[in-house]
Amino acid sequence: MNAPRKPVFDSWAKFLNPQSLRSNLIAASIFLAAYETLCTSAIDRIRNFFAYDFDENGLGIESEDYKKKVLSLDKIRLRASLLWLKEMSAISDADIILVDEIRRHRNKLAHELPRFLTDADAEININFLVDIYELVTKIDRWWIREVDIPTNSDFDGQNIADSDIKSGSMIFIQMMLKIATGEDSSVFWDEFQKQTSSFWN
Repeated sequence: MNAPRKPVFDSWAKFLNPQSLRSNLIAASIFLAAYETLCTSAIDRIRNFFAYDFDENGLGIESEDYKKKVLSLDKIRLRASLLWLKEMSAISDADIILVDEIRRHRNKLAHELPRFLTDADAEININFLVDIYELVTKIDRWWIREVDIPTNSDFDGQNIADSDIKSGSMIFIQMMLKIATGEDSSVFWDEFQKQTSSFWN
């Protein structure tokens, strides 16, 4: 096959190969879900922290304090939240730069998904998934250590290691990665069936 025709062949092979198409669809779904989880960790906790009232869905209603101290930091809500977290020493400048890169890749993936499924030169950067997990871990552990633990008397006098601090978002991303990669993929399903079997019998 001559060189000019190879990219065309590779693109068709990428799209028509069932395993390749399935893998790319799964990778895209996981990436988009992981990104939304990162946004939730970065944005929602801060909004709720400054909220005086909550809506019917349990989300904090934006207070003037929140608008002044957080939203004023950047026109993009996610970046504004990250800048506030940096002010609190929860994350670094390098973390914010990394999230900017992840956000650009996410936007391309969300708006050009067919290209990522059919173009041999368009690949989902799965390395970002590890970065997202590490960012969510850093943000959630900061909230738990600096806010949740100090305000809960059950933890008074306890020395809790970082490795023992796990949030629902951290576990969610871990499970997605393990199920998608096939690592212990049946363990979660088997346990779910075992725990819920009593409801159906």
